[in-house]
Amino acid sequence: MRNIYFDSLRVMVCEYTKQISKTDPESHSTEWFLLKYLKRIEKKTQPPSSIGQVEGTIRSMVRFYVDNIDEKSELGDICVKIYNEHRKVLREYQEKDNT
Repeated sequence: MRNIYFDSLRVMVCEYTKQISKTDPESHSTEWFLLKYLKRIEKKTQPPSSIGQVEGTIRSMVRFYVDNIDEKSELGDICVKIYNEHRKVLREYQEKDNT
């Protein structure tokens, strides 16, 4: 697979990681688990990163979101924004690759 730069996604995830970490989430809480997913995404988006590596971590976060997070909550909003940014980066890469 070709390498892709997920810089904007990584920056967004880092900001949300800092934001959630400030609240010092209780062990095994929803926030704590989401933080683990975000850290995994942050690690996988370090260059060089492939589409497949990042796709798997995003899918894991989405499964966690669907199963455990209220979509109208702040954490739900964070998950949706991260997913949308991921899709945006992929679209931009695909458009650039097709030109």
